Amino acid sequence: MKHYAEFHSGFIWTSLTTAILGGFAFGAYLAVVIGYGFPAGQGFYALIQTHGHLQLIGWAGVFIMGISLHFIPRLASFPLPHPEWMSRILWLMVPGLLLRALGGTVLAFLDGSPIFVPLSWLLGASGVLEGGAIILYVSLLIGTMRGSVKTGRLPALSAVKPYFGMMAAGWVLYACLNLFLLLHMILIGATVVDSAWNEVAVHAFISLVLLPVAFALSVRLFPLYLALPAPDWPVYGIGCAYLLSVLLQLIPAAPPLAGLAPDVTRLIIALGTSLKGGVILWYVWQLDLLTRRRPLGRHARFLDAGPDRPPTRPGLPDYGEFGRFERLIYAAYTWLVFAAFVELLSGAAIWLGYSIPVATDAIRHMYLLGFITHLVFGASVRMLPGFIRRKRVASAALVDATFWLGSAAAVCRVLPLLSPSWLFDLLPAGDMLVQTIFAISGIFGWGAVVCLAINLRQTANAPMKQVSESHWMVSMAHSPGPENTPNSGG
Repeated sequence: MKHYAEFHSGFIWTSLTTAILGGFAFGAYLAVVIGYGFPAGQGFYALIQTHGHLQLIGWAGVFIMGISLHFIPRLASFPLPHPEWMSRILWLMVPGLLLRALGGTVLAFLDGSPIFVPLSWLLGASGVLEGGAIILYVSLLIGTMRGSVKTGRLPALSAVKPYFGMMAAGWVLYACLNLFLLLHMILIGATVVDSAWNEVAVHAFISLVLLPVAFALSVRLFPLYLALPAPDWPVYGIGCAYLLSVLLQLIPAAPPLAGLAPDVTRLIIALGTSLKGGVILWYVWQLDLLTRRRPLGRHARFLDAGPDRPPTRPGLPDYGEFGRFERLIYAAYTWLVFAAFVELLSGAAIWLGYSIPVATDAIRHMYLLGFITHLVFGASVRMLPGFIRRKRVASAALVDATFWLGSAAAVCRVLPLLSPSWLFDLLPAGDMLVQTIFAISGIFGWGAVVCLAINLRQTANAPMKQVSESHWMVSMAHSPGPENTPNSGG
């Protein structure tokens, strides 16, 4: 009999704590400073890099670690080879994040001080600690997948192998780049890491870790949670096409290559950008989450009412015990479509000899604050109660608050970057309006994650139910579907 490790909630609390005290808090401060044009100060750029790192690794990354270490072994039908490593991952990751948060915020103010060099090396130690945690994490997942292959238990995992493969490679790549950049910063006596290489590292983590794992989990879980038909489209092939697009974007953007033939690399990157946007749009179309074109497949039975079972919510397989979580998922995928369309358009425009002035920061926040953060919000209130053996989320009202605050944060963060300046010139006090909209975006985002944390803490404190919902999830993940047939690309 297989014994799977229980869900390790430490990853979720670490993720939420990092977000509230670090990533979103720093983001709220930066939004106010940038929005109103306050003096930046000497540590401003270091704080921007620290904010970005904490959001990528501490908020989204650690959350993904916790979910994937619980879900992937069940999807692969093979337990983690060393479940005790989960605690060790946190023992390395937590001090690593703490050192990065503290060192990144104060190092710039101590330039020339006797403690500057020792503090720099402590900041470098954060890269070693985080890198160690990442290696343990990736090793666990690889061990699970190898064990699944050896025992022939891979049908449910086959279609999404490219996505999880990208995720593992992206984690290792980011860990290496992060450590290299920190050591380089220390050796040259700087207070910030090299900006060009940092852009590559951030782009790599978003494109190779966050987006692929979100796509894979969506394919496997949304048919269950949102009553979508089982995938009958080439999930595997779309993953390969997406990987090609990301490589076309990333490799030419590396600083040693970017300066060799600027015009050629620009066109290659534009091709990758356009292809990536098109692949993502095709994926969303096939997922059928926003369009609902196809009739329900085998999951329609969840909507049937029986003599001892009341009808579920219209079109959904739950009774509202998780709040209106689906709005967070729909919002996430709306932002994903928006970001992919902008990338498709901007890449195509370059090939046609035009230039669309879209800020890179706007696209990045469409993906991170719009898509990934809303997806984390929605997945948290729907999945985690079952993972920790609870029947429902504590407060449907807090789910609504998370949705409205998160949506306001994303709109206020992206809208000022996309809107032409003449639009706000037409409005009374237009400059002050756009400054205020941008400035309050961080406050809205911080409020959304606080609402989520309160809701999950209250949920965890509720009485425990007898059977974990994760067992139901696993049975559905392994039930036969078109995506597991030889002709479906999986």
